[in-house]
Amino acid sequence: TMRTPNFRRFLVVCLLTINVRMVFRHLDGTLPKYMIREFGENTPKGRVYAINPAIIIFLVPIVTASTTAVDPLLMIHRGTYVSALSVFFLAFSTSLPACVMFVITLSIGEAIWSPRLYDYTMSVAQEGREGTYMALSSAPLFLAKLPVGFLSGVLLQKYCPETLAEGEVRHSKTMWWIIGLTTIVSPILITLLWGYISGGEDGEGGGGVVRKNSHDGRAMNHHELLMAKDEDDGFVQEDVDSSEHSYQHRPLTSNISLPRVRSTERPIV
Repeated sequence: TMRTPNFRRFLVVCLLTINVRMVFRHLDGTLPKYMIREFGENTPKGRVYAINPAIIIFLVPIVTASTTAVDPLLMIHRGTYVSALSVFFLAFSTSLPACVMFVITLSIGEAIWSPRLYDYTMSVAQEGREGTYMALSSAPLFLAKLPVGFLSGVLLQKYCPETLAEGEVRHSKTMWWIIGLTTIVSPILITLLWGYISGGEDGEGGGGVVRKNSHDGRAMNHHELLMAKDEDDGFVQEDVDSSEHSYQHRPLTSNISLPRVRSTERPIV
């Protein structure tokens, strides 16, 4: 599998999302402690946190249905910028409205790119290996937990301590600046490596070559280019813009046979 350009590009995309996925762990671990220490025990941290699932439940079906014609990789690119930039509300302001705007913006970005990551995963997965690809696409979420747990504890202790000595003040904005700068790395790297991960460059001397679709002579989009290049995947070049040829409608090439169950009923005499 590592021989195929599609799989290597897919791994790069998964790795590039690790930093932006760290924000969701900060939402779980860093934000509640930050709110309690800055605004007191009675701060509505639960209500602020509940904004995220509420927006996801409402917005994901709408965004997904309205952007089906947009390339999933392009949606990932745009959505990661939105999610990463959400942190800077807290970097500029220490207030409850800033916390609310952070969660709202983060949730909008998640609704844009997170579902389309699974769409992208299935579009490049080799037939019969869909489970492997789906597992790998979820791996960065777990990889982000370890560094966030350590980083969150260190930053809270240094910039937003629970107790303050006389004359000491918290520097929570600095903490969020550090978190924001580590997060924005993901979309920036996607932008810098766009030529490779979108299939414009195959990393093997084929960069910058524009290939034409055999049906209508137009330039291929990135998914058609991946399908045409990745000969080891066992796919043939096809027009994926047509609904009958898209991966959602690709038929299984293997027949599924079910075992016959012998009836246990006795014939009526």
